[in-house]
Amino acid sequence: MKRFQFRLEKLLKIRQYREREWELKLADITGQCLVLEKKIVISKDNISHTLDERSALGGTIDIYDLIANEMYIARMKQAIVNAGIELEQKKREREKVRKKFLEASKQKKILEKLKQRKEQEYYKEAKKEEFKNVDEINAGDAIRKLV
Repeated sequence: MKRFQFRLEKLLKIRQYREREWELKLADITGQCLVLEKKIVISKDNISHTLDERSALGGTIDIYDLIANEMYIARMKQAIVNAGIELEQKKREREKVRKKFLEASKQKKILEKLKQRKEQEYYKEAKKEEFKNVDEINAGDAIRKLV
C-alpha cells in the first residue's frame, strides 16, 4: 500500500512556519514586558532602600546627602512612571501579537484537521481496495478448485 501524501503539505508547512514566527514574536514582547515589570520593582526597592538608609542614620543628616537622596528618589519615581507608560504600550502590542498568533494557530489547525481527515479517508479506501483484491483472489481460487 502506498503512503498517503497530502496535496496541501507545503501550505501546511508555511502555516506552521507563520505560527512559529508569531509565537517567537509573542515570546519576545512578553520578555520585554517582564523586563519592564522587573525594572519597576527594582526602582521601588531602591526607593525603599534609600528611605531605610536615611532613617537608619538617625539624627545626623547632612543636607547634601538629604538633597542627593531626594533627587535620587525623584529620579526613581520618574523611572517608575516612564517604565509604567512603556509597559502599557508593550501590553497593548502584546495583545495584538497574541491575536495574530491565535489566528495563525487557528489557520494551521484547520489544515491539520483537513490533513487528518483526508488521511483517514485514504487509508479507509485503501483497506477497501485491499479487501476487494483479497476477495477476488479467494473467489478465483474457489473457481479453479471447482474446475
